[in-house]
Amino acid sequence: MPITGACAEAARAYDAYVREFLSYGPDLRAIFDVAGANPQAPLLNAHAASLHMAFEGAEGWTTAAPYLENMRAARAAGTERERLFCDAVEAQANHDFARAMRALDELTVRWPADLCALKWGQYHAFNLGHAPALLRFGERARIVHEGTPYAHGMTAFALEQNHRLGEAEEEGLKASEIALDDAWAHHAVAHVMETQGRAREGARWLDHCAHTWDAKGVFIRDHNYWHAALFRLSLGREDDALAIYDEKLWGAWPEFPQEQIGAVSMLWRLELRGADVGPRWAPVVEQVRARAEDHIFPFHDLHYLYALARAGEPGEAERFIASLKRKTEIALNPVWAETCVPAAEALAAFARGKHEQAAQALGPLLNDLHRIGGSHAQRHVFVETYEACLAEDNQQTRDAL
Repeated sequence: MPITGACAEAARAYDAYVREFLSYGPDLRAIFDVAGANPQAPLLNAHAASLHMAFEGAEGWTTAAPYLENMRAARAAGTERERLFCDAVEAQANHDFARAMRALDELTVRWPADLCALKWGQYHAFNLGHAPALLRFGERARIVHEGTPYAHGMTAFALEQNHRLGEAEEEGLKASEIALDDAWAHHAVAHVMETQGRAREGARWLDHCAHTWDAKGVFIRDHNYWHAALFRLSLGREDDALAIYDEKLWGAWPEFPQEQIGAVSMLWRLELRGADVGPRWAPVVEQVRARAEDHIFPFHDLHYLYALARAGEPGEAERFIASLKRKTEIALNPVWAETCVPAAEALAAFARGKHEQAAQALGPLLNDLHRIGGSHAQRHVFVETYEACLAEDNQQTRDAL
């Protein structure tokens, strides 16, 4: 798979980036210098741009801009495979994530050896809530890359999201045998155990794997510790979950949207179980305010909205919902209008203590919430919120009697 416009040194740097990307390593940023030094290389600049946008905040699009310019100028000189990847990145730049996924689908059918493109395809499929596509990319990885480090972890998570739990666990364990540090495979096996209610085993599994995460990037480190805290919640160990929150889930990179939504999600769940989280909402809300106009992914926005409704200033949640409604006027994906806005209104009602109103609005949406993106485990907080509304309504009825 040639890399147009890249010298041997740049090609080696690209290979190093691919290894970091697949393994969730901490040195991904090296691709930016390599791409900047090789403006005539469309593939290098496409990956640099895509990685900036994968920050998942508006500033990612700003920092991607010079790499996008290089990519566009050099695209015609690239191979057909490279041009397809450029097309995916162009679609990503235009927030047309479905078109980005389709371009990567075509690319990886024709060049399934491009494991990095398969991983990017899974990235978009996940954010679109498209479990079948997630598995398509994963199956290609498994077929072409048997025994390749990090490929089996990709397949394991895709299998889990498609409810093939036994296969997912087997594939995840195989991945961990091939590459002990496959944090994505650790994560996939944790998902299986969470889904099957194996909280004690899941906590032990992640504790067993955690020593490898110190050498990983912030996202996977935060997210795997989020799962570790989730298992503690399932075991009724709220204090342990709070300790994980304080030590591992907040503070490494507060500006990072993934750290923000992980923190919101954990505080939300803790309070649903009656835990006192003290002043922990305040720094999270301070960061979330900077996301009020981003509107990149519905899943993120519902977490931002809940933080503002739960602990923001008066009127902030209402302004956020108004901004969401403006987003529906330009959004390419109808999920913003059909699911995100009504779910946001339901969550705002819940945060204000209007449980009956929240339940009536949220209940009909539960079967469609996969469309907002996120995993089964991440979206379960909406089910828990709905159940909390019903429990509160039932308690009020009993009190009235």
